[in-house]
Amino acid sequence: MLVIAIFGLRFTGREVLALGVALLIVVAIAWYVVTRWPLSRPIGGGLVRLQTVRERVGDDHLRILGQIVLAGWFAGQTYLRIARFVRDKVPLGQDIQIYYRGVQQWLHGGDPWAANVVTGTHVVFYYAGSPATTVLLAPSALLAEGQFTVLWLGLSALSAVAIVRWLRLPLWWLLFPPTAEALYSGNPQLVILMLLLAGAGRAGVVADALAVALKVYAVIPLLGERRLRRVGLALALTIATFVVAPSLWIHYAEQFGAISARLAHESENGYSAFYYPMLLIPTAIAIALLWRRDPKAAAWLAVPALWPSSEFHYATFALPVMTPLLAVLLAVPIQRLAPIAIMLYVCWRFAAQPVQTRLLAWTAEATPPQTS
Repeated sequence: MLVIAIFGLRFTGREVLALGVALLIVVAIAWYVVTRWPLSRPIGGGLVRLQTVRERVGDDHLRILGQIVLAGWFAGQTYLRIARFVRDKVPLGQDIQIYYRGVQQWLHGGDPWAANVVTGTHVVFYYAGSPATTVLLAPSALLAEGQFTVLWLGLSALSAVAIVRWLRLPLWWLLFPPTAEALYSGNPQLVILMLLLAGAGRAGVVADALAVALKVYAVIPLLGERRLRRVGLALALTIATFVVAPSLWIHYAEQFGAISARLAHESENGYSAFYYPMLLIPTAIAIALLWRRDPKAAAWLAVPALWPSSEFHYATFALPVMTPLLAVLLAVPIQRLAPIAIMLYVCWRFAAQPVQTRLLAWTAEATPPQTS
């Protein structure tokens, strides 16, 4: 309770349960250190029994069971998330409607960052896209708002299907809650991820450039892939929009602080560790350590872990490097859970080999000798 009071965090029932499990683990480790209770034999015996069960059930059956459980977990979390949107009367395609209105404001000589959407709960969300995004989406003005919203929602759905196919994931991964949220809101996140995956080949220079122009944080996965030439070309397109609309960029720079502050308020400081120094520092260290070992994984995970005012659907960037641990934790829409999950993932990346070696030794110690 003292820790909770210090950090001023408000925990839900799920967070209290997770905190309780963590405390039990800490207490167990402390008990072992104090009493020096020999754990090798009971742990080894448990591993032997688990191995026996695994052999009886079979790896194929266990894999199918695991997929069923994970799909059910996704479905439950997605239902709760979308049901909340419906209850709060959040309009379908809300995010892309904001983008459309921002473009309209600019083309009619107004301030694009004054464009907004009001939800059924009388909450106002303002446009916060960059000038490059505004210029890139200017052709949307050729359509009515409803037409463009439907068109973009269809493009988002096609992007989601392409993503799971390219990553060789089962189709039920469309139920991954961050993906489902992006589909409901029509946020460009799925289109950006699709463009980055499509840009993996030699002919993907345009796809990479469009992704970075839509959202500047898309440049981070490009850095992780060590495609510095691609990074330069992608940034060149973004810079080129200054030539098209210099006054738009100047206006954006003048009120950048106000736009960022308003976005942080609307996102309630987001889902990353950016606004929480006690969490930001260890998360940044974890990403840096992972970058030395696996730059690709670190680059994909850096955005949901560290980007300011991040949304829940930013976790879709973890799909190219997804693991069961990340899948389970990133499916839960709890603020600051994403950086914690990513730190656990990094710890496991470094500790997996010695832990597995130790577990194998304990298993061998607990296995009864075979007699002829």
